[in-house]
Amino acid sequence: MPWTHRIEGWRELESAGKPGQALRGLLIALVVAFLLKAPLGLDGWASLRPDEVLGQGKIWQLLTYALLHVDLLHLLFNLLGLWVFGTELERLWGGRSFLLFAALCATAAGMAHVALDPLLSGGKSEVMGASGAVYGLMGAYGLIFRARRLHLWGIFPVRADVLAIVFGVFALFSGVAQSADGTAHMAHLGGMVGGVLLLLAVPARDSVRSLRHRQRMLRHLRRASRQAGPGDFPQLGPQADEARVRARLDQVLEKVSRQGLAALGGEERSFLDAASAWLRAQRGASR
Repeated sequence: MPWTHRIEGWRELESAGKPGQALRGLLIALVVAFLLKAPLGLDGWASLRPDEVLGQGKIWQLLTYALLHVDLLHLLFNLLGLWVFGTELERLWGGRSFLLFAALCATAAGMAHVALDPLLSGGKSEVMGASGAVYGLMGAYGLIFRARRLHLWGIFPVRADVLAIVFGVFALFSGVAQSADGTAHMAHLGGMVGGVLLLLAVPARDSVRSLRHRQRMLRHLRRASRQAGPGDFPQLGPQADEARVRARLDQVLEKVSRQGLAALGGEERSFLDAASAWLRAQRGASR
């Protein structure tokens, strides 16, 4: 799964802009669902009711509620949030992974509401809207594009990570205080926490795989370098700084991990061989 909390190359410079195909499809689906909600009575089976999920097993409500909205203003706010936070994330991850991430954030928000609403208001409340997904995307955006400045209410510039933290703290405070504004604050918080955890958990798994791949690659390079003589690599003499060699080696190995060995140029391939031989010689000298 290509979710990542790191930015690579040009993606750091591309902001907002035109939504991708997946996001456009999601926005259209939300508008269509809003228009059909009343004629088809969609809220009767698709909105989220904790007592029905827990008592009647209507688990589909944990996701379908995100497709519906109470009124036009509610819909417009969520469409705006999806556009602001979703455009760059879709560009970074790809359409399929973006939609899956948004769906999982909405589900996490629904699960948080089902788990906590019975404790806060008896489990009788009805929830609908994509706000949980928006909060999850906001948390991911704040983690990835930390220093990106957004304009709150179109006026006040604020860093993306600060914006996510402020909205998260507000949702927590309002939920604990049982705000009577009719908003499912704990669902918002659940969506944001779920999104951040997803973003951190998947790269953590991938980093373990990357470490194993790097170790296998180094073993291969060490075996290959044994065939070369010590005079074949003049660019790495005995006085070379080990920290700089390792830093450069990490850069080249990361490129190989992302793009494959075919992406390396002649100088990079020579450096890999030289670095492997040099590190092996350093270890031998220190024994």
